[in-house]
Amino acid sequence: MHSPFVPGRSQRWKWWWEDVRSARFSLALAGVILVIEAVLAVLGGAGAIPGVYQALGLSRQGIQRGWIWQIASHALIHGVWWHAVLNVLVLVSTGARVERIGGWRTAARVFLMGALAGGVAFLLLPATESGMVLVGASGGIFALLLWLTTVSPQSRMLLLPLSAKNLGLGVLLASGILAVAVPWMPAGVLAVSHSCHFGGALAGWLMARRSMGSPVTLADLQKARARREPGVEP
Repeated sequence: MHSPFVPGRSQRWKWWWEDVRSARFSLALAGVILVIEAVLAVLGGAGAIPGVYQALGLSRQGIQRGWIWQIASHALIHGVWWHAVLNVLVLVSTGARVERIGGWRTAARVFLMGALAGGVAFLLLPATESGMVLVGASGGIFALLLWLTTVSPQSRMLLLPLSAKNLGLGVLLASGILAVAVPWMPAGVLAVSHSCHFGGALAGWLMARRSMGSPVTLADLQKARARREPGVEP
């Protein structure tokens, strides 16, 4: 009987890179987001073309005008470059692992439902700022993260000394508490929609709970890796 195989750091990075390279949906979506951000930047950004952000970003005023596409379009635009790049990095890193476990169609469904749920939560719960326009893919990304941490709770998260289960639980609880506490929080320089994060995270958690039979264990993932890489002992 062999002891469980525990991969080293270099091996974990190699596996992560292989997942990223094969992430069809995540890479395609990341490319779309970066192209859109580049076009908006060339046109001058939010300061030069505020009408574009008001039309494609999500706001209560926009929905009242009948601009229902905002519930989805807000996830494809970002206010500044660093916001887009940060979201793309997390999207690809998390989405690649979701695609490895459930396939690209699952990742696409989870992201879409998370973006929609995040938008709905933003409309229903108190906003960080009055008249705030929501932009960014955070709702879909939080859904991917919670789907991953729920389906594979024993996984170790890259760069973080936490199990997936503890990370997912912490994110869900923290985003929920912050979303409810918005009316009592001081206004900050950086406007963050905690309600969008919570809505996306809750959607990802519910989708994972509904779809999975038994959770994917660390041993399951290691065996799958061993089948893909000859010479690696499970």
